[in-house]
Amino acid sequence: MARDRPHRRYRERERNSEPSVLGPARRFSGRLSVVIREYLGRPLQRRVPLWVLRVYHRLRRAGQPAKYTDADPFSLRWVDPATIQRSILETAPDRPQWGRVQGGDWDRRWEPFGERPVPRAIVEHFEDGRPWRKTPLYDHFADQLRRFNSAWDYTSMEAFDRRCEEIEALYRSIREHGYRSQRELAALEDAATTRVSPFDEIAVDVGRDGEFLWRSYGQHRLAIAKLLEIESVPVVVHRRHRRWQAVRNAVRRGAAPTRDGTRRRLDHPDLRPLVRGRGETP
Repeated sequence: MARDRPHRRYRERERNSEPSVLGPARRFSGRLSVVIREYLGRPLQRRVPLWVLRVYHRLRRAGQPAKYTDADPFSLRWVDPATIQRSILETAPDRPQWGRVQGGDWDRRWEPFGERPVPRAIVEHFEDGRPWRKTPLYDHFADQLRRFNSAWDYTSMEAFDRRCEEIEALYRSIREHGYRSQRELAALEDAATTRVSPFDEIAVDVGRDGEFLWRSYGQHRLAIAKLLEIESVPVVVHRRHRRWQAVRNAVRRGAAPTRDGTRRRLDHPDLRPLVRGRGETP
C-alpha cells in the first residue's frame, strides 16, 4: 500500500546506515532511557517541591546577580499564543536554564515556529485533512528514533499511530475544555500515578526586545492553541536576554521603560507583575 512506503523507506535506510547488530542495541538504549525518565526522572521531579527550587534560585541569584533574574523562575506568564512566532535555534543545554540571564546573540538565531515539523503536521492534519503518515510528523518521528533512540517515549515506528491518537486526544481536550495549565491538569489526576508535571509547561526565552521565543516543551499544545485561536496559554520563562533583564530592573525601580525614545508597553506579560507590584494598572 502507498501509505506504507515511508515506513519501508525508513527501515531500508536504517539497515543501510548501520550494522545489523546495532539495531537491537539502539532499541534497547532507547527503551532504557525511557524507563529512566519514566520511573526515576519524572517521579523525582514531582517529589521536589517548587519552593525548594525557588530557594535554590534565590541563593544562586544572591551569589551571581548578573546571571540570574529577579523573577520567580517557576511563575506562569499568560501569553497570546499567536505572539510566539519564533523558535530558538540552539543545542539543548545539559542542565535546566530556569531563571538564567544571558547576553549575546542567541535570541537572533531562530527559525519560524510554524515551520517546525510538529506545528506543520498539526496544521496539515487538522486544517487540511491530511493523513498523519503524509505529514512531516512521520519523517520527524523516524528521525527522532534514529538520533535519540526514542520519540516521545516510544522506541519503534510501530508506535507512530498510537502517538497520533494521543495528539488527537489532546486536540479534542483543548477544543472542548479550553487550555489548562499542567498544574491544573495535575490537580485533576491521582498524585501517585499522574504523568503530568509542572515542569512541562510551554517553555520560552525572552529576547532583548521582549519577544517570547519558543524553547522547549509543549510544542504540540502551542501549535494546537494557535490553530484553535486560544486567547492565552501559560508559559514558563527559562531565560531572559541581558538587555531585557535591564528593562525589568528599570521597571522595578519605577522608571518608564523606553526604546529609541518610545515608551515601551507596560502590559507586556513579563512586566505586568512588576507594574502591579508598584500599585499600578498596566
